[in-house]
Amino acid sequence: MKKLAWLLLAALPLQGMAQERMEDPIGRACYYCNAGEMYERARSLGVGEHYVYDSASQTNIQGFNVTNVGGEMVATHFVPPAWIRIQYNAMMKMYDPSSGRFVDQWGMVNLQPPGSPHVLMEQIQSDNVLWGHHVSDLNPRHPEARETVRRMLARASRFDFLKADTEHGRILRFESQLQGGSPLISRLNILFFLGWVESFFDYETRQWVYLQSSDGGNLIQESADDFVRPDGSPRRLKNTREFDPYFRQRAAWAGVDVVGAAPEYFYRDATYLCSRMAGRTQCLLESVTVPPRAHDRPESGLPQSSGDRQARRAQRGEQPAHQPDPQRPLQPAPQQLG
Repeated sequence: MKKLAWLLLAALPLQGMAQERMEDPIGRACYYCNAGEMYERARSLGVGEHYVYDSASQTNIQGFNVTNVGGEMVATHFVPPAWIRIQYNAMMKMYDPSSGRFVDQWGMVNLQPPGSPHVLMEQIQSDNVLWGHHVSDLNPRHPEARETVRRMLARASRFDFLKADTEHGRILRFESQLQGGSPLISRLNILFFLGWVESFFDYETRQWVYLQSSDGGNLIQESADDFVRPDGSPRRLKNTREFDPYFRQRAAWAGVDVVGAAPEYFYRDATYLCSRMAGRTQCLLESVTVPPRAHDRPESGLPQSSGDRQARRAQRGEQPAHQPDPQRPLQPAPQQLG
């Protein structure tokens, strides 16, 4: 999975990059430390210039210059440069202690996917909004979609703090990031509740790199392996009716066999059991959920939705007012925000 990508990048040698720019400073954690303990932490790091921060504070980062005086480590305090304080404050505001990541939540985002809207009218129209289905490895046009996301992030003023060192272009890193932990993540929450798209910041190339995406309920599959569990055992997947055609399309791109046709009548969601047998992955349509019949519902006095009306038409054997076309990507209808 792409979520391991920053771990691999963290292990790359730094020598080549160091020849091209000054080395990035490292912030060293000192949990709930007072001033004296921060001095001790700096001395323990040996001779050199060090930055020590109190992880319980979004603003407390201090600089120390450690020298060897007669065989004794002596730490001299200095105020960190403004650009380091700017970057530290910005990063700590994004820190998510539950995941150990620095996450920038951005919503609601409205980007155009490849092929929209500048396509010939006789061609199949693509979605009007870019979401996880477009950036998946399985989508033939995912490089274009990911480039759109990358350019948006690269030009976003919300990440100007990464350019705060206007003289040398350095970026403050955290000690945990040296072992591949605590990545800087941008999560784009997509318009119309179409899930999210995550990218991580590669400190070596100074570029945003696609990580993973979700439709809000499931992670978007990137390969045939993602339809089953990591150990290869069967996985049960549930899709809402709106996302079901896209799930089937990704399965087709991955060479995964989907057994069972999608219902022609209105349904709420579909559940699949995906398994691997003899090296071949298959997703069996196990069940679909339909709205309860009108006479089974308690009287609420609330207006009935269009989905309710379509369900009643299906029960009477009438043709639904709208049927999803799996061959034609669905264009989500605007929803009330708030």
